[in-house]
Amino acid sequence: MAVLILFFFVVARVDDQPFIYSMNFKSTFIMLAAAPLALAEYRPDAFAPIGVMGEHLHAKDQFMASYRYMNMRMEQNFVGTGSVSDGSVLADFMVAPADMDMEMHMVGFMYAPTDKFTLMAMVNIVELSMNHRRRDGLEFKTKSSGIGDSSINALLGLWEDNGGSLHAGLGILLPTAEVDEQDFIPGPGETRLPYPMQLGSGSWGIAPSLTFKQHHGNWSFGAQTSAKIFLDDNDEGYRLGNKFEFTTWAAAPINEQFSVSIRSTFSGWGNINGEDNDLLSLPVPTADPNLRGGSKLDLSLGLNFFESGTKTSAGLEIGKTIWQDLDGPQLGSDYWITAGIRFSW
Repeated sequence: MAVLILFFFVVARVDDQPFIYSMNFKSTFIMLAAAPLALAEYRPDAFAPIGVMGEHLHAKDQFMASYRYMNMRMEQNFVGTGSVSDGSVLADFMVAPADMDMEMHMVGFMYAPTDKFTLMAMVNIVELSMNHRRRDGLEFKTKSSGIGDSSINALLGLWEDNGGSLHAGLGILLPTAEVDEQDFIPGPGETRLPYPMQLGSGSWGIAPSLTFKQHHGNWSFGAQTSAKIFLDDNDEGYRLGNKFEFTTWAAAPINEQFSVSIRSTFSGWGNINGEDNDLLSLPVPTADPNLRGGSKLDLSLGLNFFESGTKTSAGLEIGKTIWQDLDGPQLGSDYWITAGIRFSW
């Protein structure tokens, strides 16, 4: 919280005067405050925090390419809202997950055939690693990496007025990820990895969303609700639980190029439908399809950068899970970092 207060209230100085009162920034800021939404794209907070996907439309015939990197850390097993020790997990299972790291590289592309309609495509590359502890004290790590699930999305503008906008999105989830990843496990040897170590869903699905944004003279806010709904069982005989997410944020420019933000995100997801028969013999909770559901609440701080001359934008966001309720034992989310850059032309 101290960092947030520092972000929002530290004022850069030019010639011993607060920067917001320097002539260049003040005139630009007044212009943007009085401008319609079309000019809001020249503000650093015109984009939502970098962790929000599909949150803006483009002008007709405009393109955008983007790259995002996300790192998520998971540790400490939870049953419901309470954490449990590895020893407690090992009382019921031969193996307990100790911690997990997920890295994701996301490459996106957007094109707007009209002012109210934008197309978006995204491809992911995923790297996963999980540390385990056996009942006899032996510790080991498993890894998997490769192409994750991809998506194609359409965004449609519904309303725009006085600095505010509302648009809907509908995506098609493409099962481009492998769900039969294997690694060496002490004892059984080369073995099919449990559900959270697979690279994606392996199922077709849809991803609806609804996004609202409002820009004021010296701050902005927005909200987005979205879902991932999986439509069929994958080749291994199961379907991931559907996921729902609601996020809301507030942001403020600190000069012509930088803005800061705070965001909250509530998400919930179901248990797995069906099961992978190759996992039935693994004595670890990550192989139980009934121990994969849950919900959580995250808080995050963000920093956006925008250069109007080159139409280049970048962002950094750091998030922390402050509450979670998991069907466990299941590894809980700890923190995550997302960084990215976008080029428009």
